[in-house]
Amino acid sequence: MSIVRAGDIRQFMVKGRELDVKGEDANVNIDLGGFADEVGINGNGSMHITQRRKVAGFSDCPVSIDDSRQDLEYIQEIVDAGKLVPITITLASGITYSGSLIPIGDVAKATGDGTLTLEMRGAKFEQI
Repeated sequence: MSIVRAGDIRQFMVKGRELDVKGEDANVNIDLGGFADEVGINGNGSMHITQRRKVAGFSDCPVSIDDSRQDLEYIQEIVDAGKLVPITITLASGITYSGSLIPIGDVAKATGDGTLTLEMRGAKFEQI
């Protein structure tokens, strides 16, 4: 069992292409999907729970954009196609998560630090 529980993303593959993820203070949020619970209160004081499905994937991934490789254009082409693509993320612990995901939100490079904050979602994102 690994004692490493946190750290930089070691490898990030999008549709067979490795993209660089900024290290140091990067904090990618992985969501396995499943359900989200909502708690409501009834008129008599009892509670009821509503479960809603949520999509899996990740958010806040600071992709270091390499202009010479046209990384920004590559990601925008994936968005424009509107199709799920294979993704793998290998963590500092050596654990890898995988799924078929699609980018959501705006695709924009911040010129100050050269990164694009990427969020991708799909039906399943699981440890392999």
